[in-house]
Amino acid sequence: MNSSTLLLLLTLSSTFLSIASQRCRLPNVRMELDVKKLSKLSWYTGLETNDITSIISCIKYENFTSTKSGFRTVLTERVIRYINFGIQYDYDQNGIYHLRESDREMDHAQHIRGMNGLEDQALLDMDHLIATGNYVYLTDYKNYFAGFLCSSDGTSHDDQQIIWGCFPSPNPTLSQVAAFINVLQEVGIFANFHASTCSETDWSRDVLIEK
Repeated sequence: MNSSTLLLLLTLSSTFLSIASQRCRLPNVRMELDVKKLSKLSWYTGLETNDITSIISCIKYENFTSTKSGFRTVLTERVIRYINFGIQYDYDQNGIYHLRESDREMDHAQHIRGMNGLEDQALLDMDHLIATGNYVYLTDYKNYFAGFLCSSDGTSHDDQQIIWGCFPSPNPTLSQVAAFINVLQEVGIFANFHASTCSETDWSRDVLIEK
């Protein structure tokens, strides 16, 4: 059984229930990430909610570095085409991070480029949430790196309960996926997931980033 089939079966057989009509919930985390541990691996989205960020069908996180205010990482994102850029997250309190204000316009410009310049309301809404929302991350530094994003006021619309399940391979093992699912149950977060497109890319070769 290949990884794509495994992820699909997990998605179809999941007992998670949608909570889109409720307030957007973030895990209660009160510590910063140990960025040095994250930097030992690259992390690929494998499972993701069907949300406003689904325009981005695959994200690879790599080159994590600690900063005085949080951490930087390099993203390779699959939109209509691949884009690659560095970004800074600043730590606030109680485990919450924010996208650095000076990176917000750059992030939006990169997404426009990834959409071949086709800017529409969905892209604007997505980038507004990415720019202003609250981020929380959960990881065991080995099996999963989970990202959660809610609007800054905590309201939840149909497509704004956002969770990414990232793994140290574009083709995660069953034990890695199980570790991610188990931690969600532990913190009381429930969602429906679909598979990302990261497993469809030959990451043994450099992804062509169009200029």
